[in-house]
Amino acid sequence: MIFTLTTHLFSTILESRFFLLLKHKGLYQMNVKAVRFLQSVIVSSGLLKIQNIGAGVGVILFNPERKIAAGLHIMAPSAKGARTNNPVMYADTAIPFILGELKKQGVGSPLSVAIAGGAAMMGAAAGTDIGPKVVVAVQKVLKTSGLIVKINKTGGTLVRNMLLDVDAGKIKVS
Repeated sequence: MIFTLTTHLFSTILESRFFLLLKHKGLYQMNVKAVRFLQSVIVSSGLLKIQNIGAGVGVILFNPERKIAAGLHIMAPSAKGARTNNPVMYADTAIPFILGELKKQGVGSPLSVAIAGGAAMMGAAAGTDIGPKVVVAVQKVLKTSGLIVKINKTGGTLVRNMLLDVDAGKIKVS
């Protein structure tokens, strides 16, 4: 028997012992889509998660009216005009790519934007740290695209995780 929980009830017990017990016993099931390193995912329900964001930048674009979200895990600031097989690798190609994919599905404004990551790498020589450069590039492309970042958890030395409950419209960055 599998329990299907409403979004409100799910958000209430997400971190409770009851939830952990249900998960441990295999009685709880919710659609969870993970965005892997250098990937993008578009979802219309359930949870969207981006884990282990270090020097790269995780980006979540969410349309609260349509309940559709896109997640990206970007690693570098600029393709510098080079052709790439993976547009999600670079900030200057990833954001236009995912906006195009959302447009193909009829999704446009309003978009809520959250970014996380851009951590400084321990032991990197001064001026060679990629994390802050990726953050600046992502912010620049988002601004050029007319998007405003509502949640910004970047910098520092922490590896971060992002979680969006698409149904509830709640984003958590840890």
